[in-house]
Amino acid sequence: KKRNTKDLLTIFSDRVTVRFVRKNGPSNKVDVKTGRWCNVCKEDTAFVAKHGKRKAFHLRSNSSCRQHIRSHYELYKTRCAQQMITENPHAIPRDLFKQKE
Repeated sequence: KKRNTKDLLTIFSDRVTVRFVRKNGPSNKVDVKTGRWCNVCKEDTAFVAKHGKRKAFHLRSNSSCRQHIRSHYELYKTRCAQQMITENPHAIPRDLFKQKE
C-alpha cells in the first residue's frame, strides 16, 4: 500500500495523529486529528504567518492531497524525477494534463 503513495510522500508527511488546541476564551479545547502535513506549506513562514500551521494539515483522502500537490507541481515534478517515481495524473494541473493527452 505504501508504494501507491510514494509520490505523495515527496510533498506530504506520512499519516500522523496531531493534537490541535482551540482557544475559546479562558478554556481550551483539544482536537485530535489524523492526517498528513504538507511539508512545503508547513515550512513556508509566510504561509504559516498568514494562515496558521493548521492550514498545512490535510485530513482528507490521498486524491484530495494530490489535488493540493497541484499548487506545488514544479517541486513535485522535480522530486518525482529525482526519486524515479511516476507522477500521479491526479497531481498534475488540469491544463497541463490536457496538453499531455
